[in-house]
Amino acid sequence: MRYERHRPSRNSPRIAETDSAQTAVALVIERLPVGCGPAFAGSAEELAAYERARDRK
Repeated sequence: MRYERHRPSRNSPRIAETDSAQTAVALVIERLPVGCGPAFAGSAEELAAYERARDRK
C-alpha cells in the first residue's frame, strides 16, 4: 500500500509518498505549524462555539 502526503486539498501537489503508514504520519506531524492544537471532531461552527466557551472561562 502507498501513502501520499498532500497539501490541505487533495487537488494540491503531492508532497511525499511512502510505503509506511508510520512514515506518512511522521511527515504530517513534522510539518504541523508551531502551536497547532489537537484535532477537533465537529463542524467549523461547533469549533467556534467551543473556542468561545473556552475563552470565557
